[in-house]
Amino acid sequence: MERELALWTDALAFADSHGGEGPDAIARKIDDLRTRERVEEAAWWLSVGRRLTRLYQMHAAPPN
Repeated sequence: MERELALWTDALAFADSHGGEGPDAIARKIDDLRTRERVEEAAWWLSVGRRLTRLYQMHAAPPN
């Protein structure tokens, strides 16, 4: 649990540090990790990227 919380904190800091390009920055991070054969970490970043993309889409959608 603590490791997951620390990873989420890292992911949010990473996304925040890249402004509005959070999902794109995370996608680049995933590609970099895959080339280094760090598959487990790449898979985690992929799941974070998907969640952040959904959040960005929800906030960008016009209100009903």
